[in-house]
Amino acid sequence: MPSPEKPGPSLFIQTINRYVPEVIQTMVGLSATPGTGIEKYPQPSKLKGVTGAIGLSGKVNGIVYTAYSEGLSKHVAEKILGGAAGEQDVLDVVAELTNMIVGNLKSTLCDMGFNCTLSIPSVMQGDEVSVSAKNATICVSNDYAIEGSSDSLQVIVFAALE
Repeated sequence: MPSPEKPGPSLFIQTINRYVPEVIQTMVGLSATPGTGIEKYPQPSKLKGVTGAIGLSGKVNGIVYTAYSEGLSKHVAEKILGGAAGEQDVLDVVAELTNMIVGNLKSTLCDMGFNCTLSIPSVMQGDEVSVSAKNATICVSNDYAIEGSSDSLQVIVFAALE
């Protein structure tokens, strides 16, 4: 059986562009409009606000970040919960949305023969969170305009393929 063709940066952007709006619409009830995407995202990068992270290991190794401003993370959590959201609620919502987005990316990669497993989601907060992945050969990012917010959701993928 021939080796599967390795997915490139454009496939990663296409995949997150498919699933981010789907997850946000289904879970939050808001539209998420993708930007143009960056296929050569710089490392290290600085994020601000509330950031979810999930690692990939297997035929794809790397990490996916979902970065929300403080205001956007609270807005999304309150929409899901139907009312006020405390700090732990916000962190839990960011972790779960990250898990759903990255789970869909994983399924797409596995369907292409690039089996991988996911780590447990983690969430970090800060004004200058520096992120990078030393061995990543795929470094992509896209911003998503979220209905009802002036802030956007940023999704970053740092990955290397076997």
